[in-house]
Amino acid sequence: MDELYRSYLNFLRSMTRGLESLSALNEKKLAAAQSDDLMVLNELLNQEQAQALNFRGLELTRDKLLPQLGLAGVPMNRVPDHFPPAMREEARQAVEELRSRYVDYRKASVKTRNLLEQNLREVDGIIAQLGGSPTGESGPGYGREAESAPPPSMKTDFRA
Repeated sequence: MDELYRSYLNFLRSMTRGLESLSALNEKKLAAAQSDDLMVLNELLNQEQAQALNFRGLELTRDKLLPQLGLAGVPMNRVPDHFPPAMREEARQAVEELRSRYVDYRKASVKTRNLLEQNLREVDGIIAQLGGSPTGESGPGYGREAESAPPPSMKTDFRA
């Protein structure tokens, strides 16, 4: 049974490391957004998606461990109370560290999201000033088949 508790502690530590990594990515995204570096921002978003897949794997681990430990439905802050006495302090520290990293991540992600949303509103404003529609109703490129045909230079004569 101690192995299951150890596995859960390892799960908590993996979540903590994942949140630390996401917080660092958010800081980099903020810097990329502030410097208008779209290439770096795109790469960071790809890394963030990879992290999301990692968290999905951790979620599956959690879903497997909680019922085995009888912790299904137990709030995170109450989990250490269900550990064996010899492991309670270690569990409390792991939970507290995870909660702390989550708070740090939330602060970083809110700051980054606000800046990105502000930048998108500015882009929409510029598009509107230039006479375009930010909703994509009109613009360059092909419309629907019924509305427009390709330019003559792009038509092919298949009889040749």
